[in-house]
Amino acid sequence: MVTIEVQPRPRGDRVRNVVRQLWPVPVVVAVALVAQQLLLMSRYDVGGHAAEHLGGASAPFMAAAVVALLLWTTPQVRLDAGVFAALAAWFGACVAVMLGNLRVVDDLIAAGYAHTPTSSIPDVADHSLANSSIWYAVVAALAVVAMFRWRRQIGNRATIGAVVATVIVPPWIIPGAGVIVLAIIRCVARVSSEGRSVPAPGQHRVGRGRR
Repeated sequence: MVTIEVQPRPRGDRVRNVVRQLWPVPVVVAVALVAQQLLLMSRYDVGGHAAEHLGGASAPFMAAAVVALLLWTTPQVRLDAGVFAALAAWFGACVAVMLGNLRVVDDLIAAGYAHTPTSSIPDVADHSLANSSIWYAVVAALAVVAMFRWRRQIGNRATIGAVVATVIVPPWIIPGAGVIVLAIIRCVARVSSEGRSVPAPGQHRVGRGRR
């Protein structure tokens, strides 16, 4: 029998452990935001309805950060063809969201409505791809959640939470919000597993005993 005597970990040690484990998260998010600003936002000077669609065009930058974090926190699925296919489908749908929204932005600029509010915009832009691609992203996001559950990387409650977020959060705001929830869950799991595997200062282990 193994007996383990655990002393509470000091708060400072817990904070340092979280920082040590999750430092890539702000780095990945910052890189995505900088890339979004340099490659997308700085190219357009728009307002009103066009600005709303320009914001929607940022979807693949968000998706790239989330996919990177999922693969980082879950090394077991990096070579899993099913998980990779689901993540690729979601990212591809987010790219389609970007292309659809940029088509609307370009149409509005060409028609002279670059800064016109939504309430005053006539039907001069092609919204077909922008409107349909967000639903492709929702379906792909549900597939990602299903694959992570199938591979037993998340439990039932996490699965339900991710599915509910995907369905409830409007896809024109976040196309497939459940994948973001999934990334948060995996980051928390990474910290928790590390906390269990590394004894804290003052933690005392007693070796195997025999009956």
